[in-house]
Amino acid sequence: MIDPSRVKDLNNFQEKIGIRWKNIRLLDQALTHSSYAKSSIQPACDNERIEFLGDAVLELVISDYLFRKFSYLDEGGLSRMRSAVVSEESLANHARKMGLGDYILVGKDQEQIRLQDAILADAYEAVIGALYLDQGLKAAKKFILNFFIKEENLLSKTKDFKSLLQEYSQSVYKKLPRYKLVQEEGPDHKKMFKVKVEINGKTLGEGWGPSKKKAEKIAAEKAWEKINTEENSK
Repeated sequence: MIDPSRVKDLNNFQEKIGIRWKNIRLLDQALTHSSYAKSSIQPACDNERIEFLGDAVLELVISDYLFRKFSYLDEGGLSRMRSAVVSEESLANHARKMGLGDYILVGKDQEQIRLQDAILADAYEAVIGALYLDQGLKAAKKFILNFFIKEENLLSKTKDFKSLLQEYSQSVYKKLPRYKLVQEEGPDHKKMFKVKVEINGKTLGEGWGPSKKKAEKIAAEKAWEKINTEENSK
């Protein structure tokens, strides 16, 4: 039997994210850390097993989304992007956005772990697992895409824009991007460089930097922003 005050908290969380569990015990388990389960007088199940399931569901949904969305990326590019999207830091950030930490049960005198990245990320995956068990893959997928994908520019998560730009150019045009130094400014000890990047003869991005390498990275990022805008408008 779930304590009435706990039920109230769980209902508040459900209202916040706009989803109602048929079996609220699954949500309760998803938000119960092992430290609480082990120290609780009443029998309690922690979220470790259900987090294992949620991790698999999340990876499937993200893999499917990336595969369909970014047809120009090869296996390596898709893997790097997926790793960035489902990283512990990324999951923890999403958990914080929905205030997930406020609803996680932790052991006595362990309140400080509630907002740790690892705890939040595991709880986030456990919530996905609980929703999958409660309502199936379709509901879990909708939750992930609504509260995860739509908030992010996935391309920006990879950080390695030059590599992705190269993969894109080779896949679509069978050519490598071309970086050109177009301007230099400032004294030798404080010089700034301007670089542009072209794909198939078209300039897609420009960037200023304290080194040519840095300017190339910024130009590549600008190019990705342009490509992402064009892809999303299709």
